[in-house]
Amino acid sequence: MGIKIFVQILISSLFFILLAGCWDGIELEDRAFLAGVAVDLAEEQGGKLRFELTNQFVVPAGLGSATEAGGGKAFRNLSQTGESLYEINARISKQANRTINTDHVEIVVVSQNVAKKTGLFADVLDVFIRQQTMRRGILIAIVDGKAGDVLHVETEHVKIPGQYISELLENKQTPETIIPVRIGDIQESLLNNRSFIIPQVATFTKNSVNYEGIAVFHGHTSQMVDTLNGDDAKGLNFIIGNGQEGSVTADVEEEQVTYIISNGSSKIKLKNRDKENMSFEVDMDITASIVEYFGTLDFYKKNNQEKFEKALEEKIKTLTEGTVEKVKDELQVDVLGLDNYLRMNHYSLWEEVKGDWDYGENYFSKSDIKVNVNTTVREPGNSIRVKKKGEEE
Repeated sequence: MGIKIFVQILISSLFFILLAGCWDGIELEDRAFLAGVAVDLAEEQGGKLRFELTNQFVVPAGLGSATEAGGGKAFRNLSQTGESLYEINARISKQANRTINTDHVEIVVVSQNVAKKTGLFADVLDVFIRQQTMRRGILIAIVDGKAGDVLHVETEHVKIPGQYISELLENKQTPETIIPVRIGDIQESLLNNRSFIIPQVATFTKNSVNYEGIAVFHGHTSQMVDTLNGDDAKGLNFIIGNGQEGSVTADVEEEQVTYIISNGSSKIKLKNRDKENMSFEVDMDITASIVEYFGTLDFYKKNNQEKFEKALEEKIKTLTEGTVEKVKDELQVDVLGLDNYLRMNHYSLWEEVKGDWDYGENYFSKSDIKVNVNTTVREPGNSIRVKKKGEEE
């Protein structure tokens, strides 16, 4: 009896081991690991749109290991053209002679030519969202020029261009850049007809990509309407309260001062509920330090400190008011976050205006937006221009 039970247990154990095995699995060497994807428009044929899809695959041999340097390129780019992105991808899979694995996709880049056609960007994005293996956390960027070109940029410190571009988007150095945008973020905006922004990049040299600005999309058409760069991009970041970091330059008594923003926040308030003439105030609190100054004013004197804070306040106010004018009056597209504020804090009013917020009647463009800035400038750190002992405040 004991032997019989033992045999049954052994057979059952073998059965479960076999079930747990990857009987239909694909060997690692038979997979093509995708690192990045680029979508461009190709020449039309017969009046029909055609796409050019570029897939970037990782070449493990080029990566090397902890003890050995890799040999050759660490990536391989394959491109095909056609009318259907899904069919193009299938042909590329045959060309690669591997089953495409999307678990490690870093970035999807889309050309301006695609983004500026009404409704086309949403259709393209839908292809990626429908694929169950595609992660919602994949970064997305717009390319000024051909999107496929940025996947050919080779740098010395990062071997795979897709990884290099994703790290570029994650590395915030100036208030002209925004926090990284992911496919899942855009899907949510499109589902709610909300306007949105996406980082824009361009090939700078054969071994570098440059951050070009912020692409602005209209939620109802999923169409790119313009690019904010320079001061307009900085002003947008201060208003929406995301990524208030980096440097800002102003003048104090005709001498240049560069501030580094260490902390910042913004808060929106509704002051007038009349939908035909809504009024908002945006209150910003900014903390900064001086990192460069070519003048001789002693920062430690109270009245001088106020001058430095006033100069920064006026600079940020100028930046943000310029952005409001650009976005509200010229583009008439709400990427300032006022729609989300109304939805979260004044829902009944939002229900009245949401169908015509930045579309149709466009209550957004009819509204008034006032900016208030409060700045605090901390001590500038070590400097040869220090307060002399016994000097009056």
